[in-house]
Amino acid sequence: MPKETRVINWRIGDAALDQSVRLVAAIGNLDGVHLGHQSLIGCAASVAGERANGADSLKPAVITFTPHPKRFFKPDMEGFLLADPGDKLCFLADAGAEVIIQLQFDEAMRNTSAHDFIHAVLPALGIDVLCAGEDFAFGNDRIGNLDMVTRQEAASGIRAVSVPILDEGGLAVSSSRIRAALKEGNVSDASTMLGRPFTVSGTVIEGDRRGRTIGFPTANITMGEMQQPAFGVYSVAVRLADQPEAPLKAGVANIGRRPSVNDRGVLLESNLFDYDGDLYGQRLNVMLLDYIRPEKAFDGLDALKQQIELDAAAAWAYHAKTTGLTQQD
Repeated sequence: MPKETRVINWRIGDAALDQSVRLVAAIGNLDGVHLGHQSLIGCAASVAGERANGADSLKPAVITFTPHPKRFFKPDMEGFLLADPGDKLCFLADAGAEVIIQLQFDEAMRNTSAHDFIHAVLPALGIDVLCAGEDFAFGNDRIGNLDMVTRQEAASGIRAVSVPILDEGGLAVSSSRIRAALKEGNVSDASTMLGRPFTVSGTVIEGDRRGRTIGFPTANITMGEMQQPAFGVYSVAVRLADQPEAPLKAGVANIGRRPSVNDRGVLLESNLFDYDGDLYGQRLNVMLLDYIRPEKAFDGLDALKQQIELDAAAAWAYHAKTTGLTQQD
């Protein structure tokens, strides 16, 4: 994330932010920072650019919520995030946000009325212009929308800008559409709507080292709060999170509960081609590029090894044709 990007955690009851720094903010849950969200942030950057270098200049910002309101209302629901929280901050900054405000979604925020959100919360954050999708709603009664912001602009001093969030076919780009595509194993459509491959990030954990016994050691990370794609095998590209400029590594990965071996919950197990280093304890970014086959059980490790060899060959063929990553001699 760019060093100049400022991340602010704020909750109801906190002191107002520095009012000398005025903001034009894209607002929403912004889960996944998909192409629609990127359009919102682009709008904020464009509006801010119109007043650049003047005495009343603005900075492009983002207002989002933590935890995601879905998690607040349904603490026991399975993982659904489209971006790891750390990755999300990087994606927001890369999209053009110079200030990222994470509003704490707690009981106080839940009980804030739409009127108070406009006339108390947004002014405390230094907002001059608010950019949102046409269906954005807020307030404990869910009656807050951009029309209300516009009607109350004279009193609040906050201007609203509505931004259409559509794909090339005219359909609304939404997190729910991306989740549905992932559940079907359709990572191509999900990646198109995200504007980048769906990426699962996490720290490599100790496994049972069974893969080493059949010649396919894996780096295992838990899915955690992330949306679970269709269980099965994927062509992947992998990098160490702390080496974003390093070349990507081609690989093949399985997502699921491993029906052929001990069930340790939902894991992403990646075999990196042409790599034999120790990855335990390191954070990886694993990008899902292509769905090879569904998860299935095998009668013994020999059958499993034979299938993994076929999967690896399929992944190599995909990389050779699509990504340009090729097997080393």
